[in-house]
Amino acid sequence: MRAASLEPTPVATSNTLTEREEQTLELIAAGNSNKQIARELGISDGTVKIYVRSLLRKFHLHSRLELASWVHRQNVSSPSGAMTSVEPGAVAGLINDLPVLIYRGDNARTWYMDYVSEGCLQLTGYSAEYLTSNPKHSFGSLILAEYADYVWYCVQCALLKREPFQLKYRICCADGRIKDVCETGVGIYAESGEVLGVEGAIFEVAT
Repeated sequence: MRAASLEPTPVATSNTLTEREEQTLELIAAGNSNKQIARELGISDGTVKIYVRSLLRKFHLHSRLELASWVHRQNVSSPSGAMTSVEPGAVAGLINDLPVLIYRGDNARTWYMDYVSEGCLQLTGYSAEYLTSNPKHSFGSLILAEYADYVWYCVQCALLKREPFQLKYRICCADGRIKDVCETGVGIYAESGEVLGVEGAIFEVAT
């Protein structure tokens, strides 16, 4: 990745985001859920989802978690706490530069992912293309067998309660090394409440 991608060119926020989108972004930065944002703005959950999808599209991101991660990073890097508006393509570059695997995928024991950030290479030794091009190369195949049931059970319990999940387990990397990792994630739900998938972040835990 060229260094230039880490120095995005600022653009006027008003030229890219509507007032409601800016408000939604600020509330996401504060750690609010969609339901909390809806109550704060006096709108429906469905309308909040529309704003979130619009933000994802404008910033070329794939999940709400990616958006929240970027917002947090921007707030930390700005002494005033003010959001810094950047070119959309550069936002994806910032996400990929993070030393974590950010994902969106199926809620299945194989844990097949349809999107992973480029941080997966540093974490697992496998490229994003490798982990998303074939179900046989699913992330679940990297999880050590003795942790498979534990991971599945913890995630399903959290989804049943519609709560975030956080768990620690071990994976086998491309070079055969065993790593301790921590995963935090949330469910992706349909309007009916059906679980459509999961999204989250996985990073190495120092031992």
